Amino acid sequence: LHDALPIYHNYAHYYFNYLSYSLLSVLILGMAALMLVFNNSDIKRRNASAPLSANSFNLQFIFAILLFTVSAWLIMITFCLLINFKNSLNVNTVYFIINSFVFAVCGAGISYLIGNLVKSRNAIPAVSNVLTLGLCFISGVFVPVELLGSSVLKIASFTPTYWFVKANNQIAQLAQFDIASVEPIFSSMLIQLGFALAFFTAALVVNKKRRFQN
Repeated sequence: LHDALPIYHNYAHYYFNYLSYSLLSVLILGMAALMLVFNNSDIKRRNASAPLSANSFNLQFIFAILLFTVSAWLIMITFCLLINFKNSLNVNTVYFIINSFVFAVCGAGISYLIGNLVKSRNAIPAVSNVLTLGLCFISGVFVPVELLGSSVLKIASFTPTYWFVKANNQIAQLAQFDIASVEPIFSSMLIQLGFALAFFTAALVVNKKRRFQN
């Protein structure tokens, strides 16, 4: 399937699929380390004494997380465009970039949740490796989807990485850009955004629970 694609589509296809591993790893490692600092009891007491509501603090923190996410995403997208600039000037690349941004937002939600759950700095690399490698292996990043069993794909469908890779596979094959052709791609993106909302909601619940416990 991949060999039938033009060379520039092949490159972008592989690059953006593997982006799910590198981007998610960076986000988890960076976010979890940041959350450990902010969850320090002394810092939490200082923040609690500030004239700022918990909702306002959480909202500002989420914006900071998204800023970090966009910065990491932009760096990786820039590398892709610089390395393959001549072949990147097409509509397919635009869809690849949009899909990767949606996945980055979802990755921010995953990282925020993990940051609220991890309590040890030494546990961060282990959690990052297990989660990112596991998601990539069952979702078609390292192993083509065609070689994965139906049971594995059913499990993978409950992860955002699966829908990110599925959208990339559809974008790589895209030759027409009418509504019927792009609708499945946007459906996969919407599912990723649903995962992102669920992760952020779960992270806020865990954060609130930890705040009352302390």
